[in-house]
Amino acid sequence: MPASNQELHERYRKALPSWLALYYEEPISMERGEGRHVWDVEGNRYLDFFGGILTTMTGYSVPEIVQAVQEQAAKVFHTTTLYTSEPMIELAEQIGELSGIPDAKVFFTNSGSEANDAALMLATGYRKSNQVLALRNSYHGRSFTNVAITSHRSWSPTSLSGLNVNFVQGGYRLRSPFGQLDDDAFTEACVDDLEQVIDMMTSGDVACLIMEPIQGVGGFATPPDGFFGPMQKVLNQHGILLISDEVQTGWGRTGEHFWGYEAHGVTPDILTFAKGVGNGMAMGGVVARAEIMDSLGANSISTFGGNPMSSVAALANIRYVLDHDLQGNSLRMGQRLRDRLQPMVDETPWIAELRGKGLMLAIETVHPDSNQPDGATASQLMEHTKRDGLLVG
Repeated sequence: MPASNQELHERYRKALPSWLALYYEEPISMERGEGRHVWDVEGNRYLDFFGGILTTMTGYSVPEIVQAVQEQAAKVFHTTTLYTSEPMIELAEQIGELSGIPDAKVFFTNSGSEANDAALMLATGYRKSNQVLALRNSYHGRSFTNVAITSHRSWSPTSLSGLNVNFVQGGYRLRSPFGQLDDDAFTEACVDDLEQVIDMMTSGDVACLIMEPIQGVGGFATPPDGFFGPMQKVLNQHGILLISDEVQTGWGRTGEHFWGYEAHGVTPDILTFAKGVGNGMAMGGVVARAEIMDSLGANSISTFGGNPMSSVAALANIRYVLDHDLQGNSLRMGQRLRDRLQPMVDETPWIAELRGKGLMLAIETVHPDSNQPDGATASQLMEHTKRDGLLVG
């Protein structure tokens, strides 16, 4: 007989680190998936709204993607960037074209953490500066470099870093000192803060500002449209590069745009991606102008980045997204979900607000009639949805 959820939980805790988070009082183990549903090892069926942290973007067991991976598996699993590989080259060509960045080149990684790490190496090397700006409430991964630009105490295991990081006000308005302002005034106040940070807290030659168009781990905090436009004007005055972390907002998830940055009238100098592009296969990467991408002064390779298995999965997945207009689906279904959620949010004293765009939506739980966060209620909400057959994050 297959192991039970409880048995796997006990083995997990013995074999893996104690600091790995697990969902639910009684964690579950996925055995199979089809469409947007998954079954655990005990046969319980769930509707999956979480998709492995926004990763199984197109769905489970999508025939076109499964077939592409199976055909590649019968040929070769792995080659490195020391050899040319047609799937990797084709994928780089397609993503470069889709990125909106002129004269784009692409470097592949295995995850969003690696992608952001590589983007920071490019920016600091190109600008010859270790000074970096990030947004408050940000999260960019769990590597040593990315922890330094993450503005969440619960996700920050160390303060040690080779980067000189300053955090500026971002789009999370609920607890912002500028949160009561209208959109234009809020944006202006945050731009003023950016200018002050550059003038007062740096030596001027800052490498980059890295931002999430919608903050993922930060609770889908969503700035006003156009928010990053005037910010980039300030950056351009100082020669500071703009990095758009599209690990969660990319590939049409927000509905209105293919990339989150497109809501702001900007073109980033560097763009990072991961998660949904591989539909579950390990895949991430960096897109940058050729001038920036080619600026590294040392040899480099990627052992697994852009490997044939991940590349063919990503190619098939992107093709499916475009052919079936999943961006339009995100817009339509996201609006349907918002329309159903908003009345409930309005009448519930322990929900502060509904945030996000498209199929990137979140609610924030608080102590009733306040804006003080209530993690216990969030956990109980997740337990209730699980019992009802719905997985959320």
